Amino acid sequence: MHDTADLVTEAVVNSVEAGAEHIRVRVRIDEGSVEARIEDDGKYTISSNPFGEGITTKGEGRGHGLHIIWERSRGRCRLTRGEGITVLEFTADDDGSFDRLSEALLPVLGIERSIIITIWKDGREIEVSRSLLEERDAVPDRAEGIRRYRRLLESLVKGDIYG
Repeated sequence: MHDTADLVTEAVVNSVEAGAEHIRVRVRIDEGSVEARIEDDGKYTISSNPFGEGITTKGEGRGHGLHIIWERSRGRCRLTRGEGITVLEFTADDDGSFDRLSEALLPVLGIERSIIITIWKDGREIEVSRSLLEERDAVPDRAEGIRRYRRLLESLVKGDIYG
């Protein structure tokens, strides 16, 4: 079973596998649902049914990620490509997987790419990026980095300035 935060991670993995260097993730959590939009500059060939089981341009045994997103969103998803940008949008039920942002975002922010994540939740906007983690020595790639990463996210959630 994939929780909603896993779906965002799956989308980012697809972006990385498509060669994306810049990835922008926007997530809005509101009234029992999660709306996600993932934009990237990866190189894709989009089939006529990109959400079909086993549909892939990446080789045999692949093609499950977008299908999982389609299933969990109950078909409330769309994939478009134009002017060098690919956009995946989906809406899924809020299962609480974004309640602890440090855990939900850890797999995504650990990827060595230019990643910016904006979360709208409880009337607040929280933005965190790979470059912010690097600037604050909070990249979650070692024990102290994980501690700093958690403190940074906690302070962003509270609206405090991280020091």
